[in-house]
Amino acid sequence: MDEKEVLNGYVIDVAMWIGHKRVCFGIAEDQKTEYPYMMCVYESEGYMFPVCDKLHCFDNYPEALHAFANKINECAKELEDRRAAIVGVDDPSCLTAEDVISVSWEESIKGKVVAVKEQTMLHGFRDIAHQLYYVNSGFGVEPKSRGRACYGWDLYTGEKCRIERPNVLGIVPHEKVPEFAKRTLEKVKLELKKEDKDAR
Repeated sequence: MDEKEVLNGYVIDVAMWIGHKRVCFGIAEDQKTEYPYMMCVYESEGYMFPVCDKLHCFDNYPEALHAFANKINECAKELEDRRAAIVGVDDPSCLTAEDVISVSWEESIKGKVVAVKEQTMLHGFRDIAHQLYYVNSGFGVEPKSRGRACYGWDLYTGEKCRIERPNVLGIVPHEKVPEFAKRTLEKVKLELKKEDKDAR
């Protein structure tokens, strides 16, 4: 039998990830408790491990289900709003193999803007804003390397990150790089130039 997931005495009955949030519905192991139903949300964005907000407990099953459903709708709306907020992009769809320059393990991707494969991305983030990275270090950027790790920057958030070489779809031609990514790339290169100058 599958092992039960228990949180504060509640067995997780239904749970689903919506973007960076996991919405959970639980039923108390002790059915004699005053509040036998629970709903909570785990948040992963900005945390090393997902963090749970306070548990919302209910004594009424339909009320608990409504709260669970409302939270799912709320999270879905957040995703919709985030996608609509991608500035300067008419079509937020992910780039495909036809849009990028294919790259083999024999070639370096160091100092390149790359796109990751859509199927490797979380469903809530399958758009061009979350697909593009500038990579400049790690064994994975080198040709014929056994390493997979590629380090660089997320061109939407501007944050440093790691991606895996097998997840790279290809190198993005300059004309396919959206304006938001070009602006972030410019800032990244200025930062690198400053760091190089300071190191001398």
